[in-house]
Amino acid sequence: MLNYADTVVKRGAGALVLGVLLMAGCGADDGLPTGDWRHNGAEVSAAKIESYAGNGHCDWQEAHFLHVVRPLSGESGQRRQFVRDPEGVTGVPELRQGFRADAELPTDAAPTGYENDGTELWLAGSDQDVRAYLVSESGEKVEAWPRADPPVGCD
Repeated sequence: MLNYADTVVKRGAGALVLGVLLMAGCGADDGLPTGDWRHNGAEVSAAKIESYAGNGHCDWQEAHFLHVVRPLSGESGQRRQFVRDPEGVTGVPELRQGFRADAELPTDAAPTGYENDGTELWLAGSDQDVRAYLVSESGEKVEAWPRADPPVGCD
């Protein structure tokens, strides 16, 4: 028979395990690029390229944002925003409609050398001003993220 102290410890451990499982299912590791990007193996400044999940205070957690300075070859240039918003949480219909979860790369698409935890950034000359392609390391998954022009954000 369990005594009171054993019961408290077991319940506490169960709550801890449940909490970890819940956190794992809440986007902590959803396979989408966040954090530091690399270019041909070298770390890159977030001023050049960054990606992140949407803000919770705006209920935009389901959206992901990619900011890229164009042209990629220079340190200065125009910052472009591409958005993954399959649920339409940003309220911008063009972003929801423009997202493709199972995209095909255009014939002129090429890798940029930018990589984040197994996801590569590809661009195509034919549509680089309107779309970015995020390709899994294995090449089995390709997503097309539309450009937000003007960029979207929440306060």
